[in-house]
Amino acid sequence: MGNWKSASSKVEVRMSKIQDYEKELKKNIHKALENKKYNDKITPMQQKFIDSYCSRYGEWSATQCAIHAGYDRKSAHTRASELLDWQKHPDVALEIQGRLAGLREAWDITRDKHLAMLTKIRDEARAKGQYGTVAKCEELRGRVAGLYIERNLVLRKELTEEEIEEKMKSLFPNKKAFMSTQKELMKDLFGEEDKEK
Repeated sequence: MGNWKSASSKVEVRMSKIQDYEKELKKNIHKALENKKYNDKITPMQQKFIDSYCSRYGEWSATQCAIHAGYDRKSAHTRASELLDWQKHPDVALEIQGRLAGLREAWDITRDKHLAMLTKIRDEARAKGQYGTVAKCEELRGRVAGLYIERNLVLRKELTEEEIEEKMKSLFPNKKAFMSTQKELMKDLFGEEDKEK
């Protein structure tokens, strides 16, 4: 349970830094808007770029969004770069920043949202008869709740021949025990074979 708290505090610190950065960026964008030479509005083509960029965020590149908005294929990369530059187009950058801030809030993951989504997936899978997915969701819900503890054992020391012999002798106290295990292993690997002639 301690790892969950330390991880969530690290996430909170990172989120705080991101929010501070966004505030500073918005302040710079507002300054750029105030110092603009011309008071032009967002054009329909720019609006289409903004819509594509925000709705397909992470799916499409900025160049693909510019092409979809109607910019020429040959110059789409340059136009996309200019539109995303808050010094050249602060109005476009501010609009994109505002929309993405809303999306980030929706994307933010909390323990409750995570459990709710797993429960929703589990219920839908159960209705479709996908019991493997149901079992996996239950396992993940249990992990989130802290019901499972994962332990890993990593050997970092290489054993010497003497240590290996000691270990083998502790596992097999006598020759008879060793041979019976070897016979069982042989049966498991090769099955029962006919007696040799």
